[in-house]
Amino acid sequence: MASASYDLIVHGGQVVDGTGNPWVRLDIGVRDGRIAALGNLADEPAERRIDASGRWVTPGFVDVHAHSDFGIIANREAQSQVRQGITTEVVGNCGFGAFPRRKETLNLLFDPPGVDGEWSSADEYFQVLGSEPTGDNIAPLLGLGTVRKLVMGDDSGRASPEQIELMRAEVDAAMRAGAFGVSTGLDYAPSSYADLDELVSMCEVVAEYGGVYASHLRGYTDTAVESVQEAITIGERSGASVQLSHMNVFGRRSWGKIDEIIALINDARARGVDVTADMMAYPTAGAWWAPRAILPASHYEWSADQTEQLARVRAYLRDPAERAVIRKAVEERRTMSKAGFHEELLIFSDWRDVYLAGTAKGSVSADRVGESFAAIAESTGAEPVDVFLDAIRDEGDDFSAVHIGISQDEADALMVQPWMMFGTDSIATSIDRWTEPYNTIQSHPRHYASYVRLLATFVRDRGLLTIEDAVRKMTSLGARRFRLAGRGIIDVGAWADLVVFDLDSLDEVASWRQPRRYPAGIDTVVVNGVPAVSDGDFTHELGGRALRLTPERTA
Repeated sequence: MASASYDLIVHGGQVVDGTGNPWVRLDIGVRDGRIAALGNLADEPAERRIDASGRWVTPGFVDVHAHSDFGIIANREAQSQVRQGITTEVVGNCGFGAFPRRKETLNLLFDPPGVDGEWSSADEYFQVLGSEPTGDNIAPLLGLGTVRKLVMGDDSGRASPEQIELMRAEVDAAMRAGAFGVSTGLDYAPSSYADLDELVSMCEVVAEYGGVYASHLRGYTDTAVESVQEAITIGERSGASVQLSHMNVFGRRSWGKIDEIIALINDARARGVDVTADMMAYPTAGAWWAPRAILPASHYEWSADQTEQLARVRAYLRDPAERAVIRKAVEERRTMSKAGFHEELLIFSDWRDVYLAGTAKGSVSADRVGESFAAIAESTGAEPVDVFLDAIRDEGDDFSAVHIGISQDEADALMVQPWMMFGTDSIATSIDRWTEPYNTIQSHPRHYASYVRLLATFVRDRGLLTIEDAVRKMTSLGARRFRLAGRGIIDVGAWADLVVFDLDSLDEVASWRQPRRYPAGIDTVVVNGVPAVSDGDFTHELGGRALRLTPERTA
């Protein structure tokens, strides 16, 4: 009996190769983790065959903006990513990463207590990450906030020449070890303390290796245009490629800036500045039992137990005098000037953009889920602030609200740009492990269903993107941007990262009220030739690995 020519053949599918070219119907032969043949393989023997008839076959999806640096060490399966078709994720974003990890940098954002790791340098992290397979491939960036914390502690001042050299040495060491670039979170300390010259100096090192500068900008609200220009200037002066992270303009009062931002990016690209961007599939960053940050500190303590605080707030809201104090404070905070993205997100400005997302079972308000507080108030004759406070009082633990601060028209304008790709801004997890320390920051449907939403909503339902263009943005565009060799395309010699799905059956399943749900319609996911999802079920076979950028010094 002849031995099998291929480890795996995917046959009969409509293949979208990731380049943007029109789909074709052909078979894919996989051997030793790579694509070995394309064409009619009907008569070729294989250890395993996957019937993709009537389904789409694409490269594995590339998540260019994720935060799984520590989560993937603690939970290597990464089911929340893999089950939506993601086979590679770029981590270490927003200025925070897994290295250098020393006593000065412990317990920064995305490095919560309870996550053990025996590494200190970038190279040691790669060794730990690569010691066992992972659910998807991991491509780390170096967080410049982590580097600044290591060298300067909590000093918010300008870096001295000596400190600049120490930070440059950390960047050089990480790039030599295989980091794909650096990131900043200029809306957060300590990245926010870095000035333009400091960032240019760091990115000069990145440019020597052909890496990427990925930036969570200084502002996504009033200063969004200036913040995009700063990132472009850093790229222009340093020579590094620039990635604008989770690009949007947040908050109704700042809407109208997108056309200017798109023009800035296109003008920069016309000058030869290599700038691209990514965005999320959802028009908001979070959902929670209520936008708690708008409550006055006198009546809600963030550091205290949430259950106790909720009971306390509900008691206050039953007292007319205390309710009046809270009501006045909420309206004052809503209308105050906001310093940036996070204040605009948490301390919202417009009741038209805050939506009821969940109520108690059997609640009289259950049929209003999905409506804004402004709309509910208009139909009931009440003030929006009173509808909001009544919901906190009456729904208790079952109440959730969501602030949708992004204009869908502006998001559409960004999405169709040829340089726009996608990210989840999530931490890889699994439903049965979401309460572990590394993933308690936020629950959001984007963690489980971002890439399904892109295909179901923007390709199938709305037709904003063709399937070929959407897949290009979800695969090869990100792979080329971050120099993920052999990823993001279906071609002979490429890594066998593949997704098979039924477009008509795709369903996010996850919702604002119940975000921790796996999507439907993803039939098969293959990671480096290993079937990770088969017939819609997770196989627990892990084919992912730690990826390193091959250093190619240009200076």
